Amino acid sequence: MHSLHKQRKIIFKIFLCMIFCLMLSRSGYAAEKLKHINAEGVIAWGRGGGTDLLARTLISYINAKYKDLNIVPVNRTGFAGAAALQYAYNQKPDGTTILFSAENPTLFSMLGYGDKNYKDFDCILLAGKETVGLIVPTNSGWRTVHDIVDTVKSDVEVVEASTNIGGMIWNITGMLNHLTGVNFVQEWYTDDKSAMEAVFTGQADFTFAKIQLAREAIRNGRVRYIAMISDEEIEGFEDVPSITKEYPEFKNYLPWGSFYGVFVKKGTPPEIIQRWQEAFIDAYNSDAFQRYLRINQMDALGLQGDEANKYIDAWGNKTLTALSKGELNMNYRFSSLED
Repeated sequence: MHSLHKQRKIIFKIFLCMIFCLMLSRSGYAAEKLKHINAEGVIAWGRGGGTDLLARTLISYINAKYKDLNIVPVNRTGFAGAAALQYAYNQKPDGTTILFSAENPTLFSMLGYGDKNYKDFDCILLAGKETVGLIVPTNSGWRTVHDIVDTVKSDVEVVEASTNIGGMIWNITGMLNHLTGVNFVQEWYTDDKSAMEAVFTGQADFTFAKIQLAREAIRNGRVRYIAMISDEEIEGFEDVPSITKEYPEFKNYLPWGSFYGVFVKKGTPPEIIQRWQEAFIDAYNSDAFQRYLRINQMDALGLQGDEANKYIDAWGNKTLTALSKGELNMNYRFSSLED
C-alpha cells in the first residue's frame, strides 16, 4: 500500500512538471510571437490618395527603425473604405492585420454599409486632419462657388468628380446641397487623387481636394482653389476665401476635414496593442512625419485611446447632423467599377 501511494505521488509530480513545462512553452511562444510581428497594413483607399500617402509615411519609418516589426502595405479599395474595414474585421485579432483608414466608417451605419465601424476596432493612432478646398481647372471661368451653383440652376450640366457615398467629396457635397439647393452630377472615382486628375484632364468640372494632393497640380498650373472648407486663413492660400464668405451657414459645420487613423480589431491582446501604439506614436513624433504634416498643412492630432474615440465620435455627430439636414445627392454616374 505504501509503495502504491509513493508511485501516485511520483506520477502527480511528473504531471505537475509537464503542466509547468507546457506553460513555459506557451509563454515562450507568446513572447516570441510578440517579439516578431509581421503585419498586413490594409489601406482603405487607392495608391496616391491621402490615406495611402500618410499610411506609407508611417509604415516606412516603423519598418526602417524596428527590426522586430514589419508591415506590408496593401490597398483594398471599395465602398468608401467599407471593403477594407470588413476585410480587417474578418481577420484574427492578433495584431497581424492593421487598418489604415479615414473618417468614413463613422457614417457606415447611416449609409447602409453594414453594421461594422470603428466601435469594432481599437485605435492605435489618430495621426492628422486635412484641410480641403473646392478646385476647378485653371482656365475655368468660375471664380466663386456661386458661379458653379448659378450654372447648375441655368440647366447646364456640371459634373463633379467624386468618391463613393460616404467618401470625403460626397460628404462635403451633401452639406453644399443643403445650403445651395442644387444637386450636381457626380462621377465616382476610386479615390480623391483620381477625382482630382479627372478635373485637370477635362473629364469633370470641379471637385473637392486636400491640400497635400492639390499642391503639385496647383504649382504646375493645372487647377486652382476657389474656396476653402475652413473658417481660418490657410497659410500659402491667403487669397482663397473661406466658403463661409459666400455661405455663412457653413460655419455651423466647421472645423471639418478628413482625418486619418490606424486601427486593430477589438480582442487584440493588450500587450500587442501597446506594442503597436508605442511604435506608431514614435513614428508620429518623428521629424520626418512632423515635417510631412507641415508640408501638407495638416493639423497634427497624435491621439490614442479614449481621446481618439472622443474625437471620432464628435466628428461623426457633427457630420451626421449636417448630412441629415439636406437631401442626399444620389445623382451619380460610375467611373470606377471598383467602387
